[in-house]
Amino acid sequence: MIYRLYSIPAYYLTVTCFGMVGFALSVGGFLLGWLPVRPGIERFFQRAIHRCFRLFVWWGRVANVMPVEFVNFPCASRGAVVLAANHPALVDITLLLARLPEAVCIFKPAIRRNPVLGAAARRAGYLAGDGGPDLVRRAAEIVAAGNTLVVFPEGTRTPRGEALLPFKPGFVLIARRARAPIQLVRIETDSNVLAKGLPWWDAPILPARFVLTLGPLVSTDNDLSPTELSARIAQWFATPAPACHDVLAGLTLPAPTPSVR
Repeated sequence: MIYRLYSIPAYYLTVTCFGMVGFALSVGGFLLGWLPVRPGIERFFQRAIHRCFRLFVWWGRVANVMPVEFVNFPCASRGAVVLAANHPALVDITLLLARLPEAVCIFKPAIRRNPVLGAAARRAGYLAGDGGPDLVRRAAEIVAAGNTLVVFPEGTRTPRGEALLPFKPGFVLIARRARAPIQLVRIETDSNVLAKGLPWWDAPILPARFVLTLGPLVSTDNDLSPTELSARIAQWFATPAPACHDVLAGLTLPAPTPSVR
């Protein structure tokens, strides 16, 4: 009861501060909109977003509102890789980018008009998800140039308590076209915080604990079609550990040395 009296105001303070920081980033992106689109400018905004999201994760732990555990992430692949994760909550991308100083993600087209995130996302070189074939081509070019691309193959959040949504094979097409592997990340939470169908102003189950576990690195150099490989990866996410390791047998690259932080 005492924690409940503390946690609800702390949650709303956390969400409010997140919105204010995001708005400040977007104001900066808007004011610097006259600058040419260059990799250096995009990396600057990627790192700015990364630092803000790191601060958000730190605060979530200190306030015991949203404690996050990253498993194996110090060994996460950097550079030319497509990072694919399941998507239980709206905060997922925040947690991932908090561990990736320079990364590009694919966002919903509506984010373009979002006053909190829109301008900063554009200046960071993030890609809108309504690009069709041009999106695949552009994303593959970004990965081939040595960048990390973060995607949620379901395309939207998984409804709480339901099975994973079908994976769209576009992320496999991007990785294969860029001749890059796919790094899997499993996201688990015991809360309904920022879940699909739950407005942000509704108090969620607190503390909202998250565990992000770096999974296998999947090779795209195989005979499976994008749809088949996408289905195998979806099966890995749907299968609890340790049985999930058998799902991708023969398709993975050597794993990094595990560690926990």
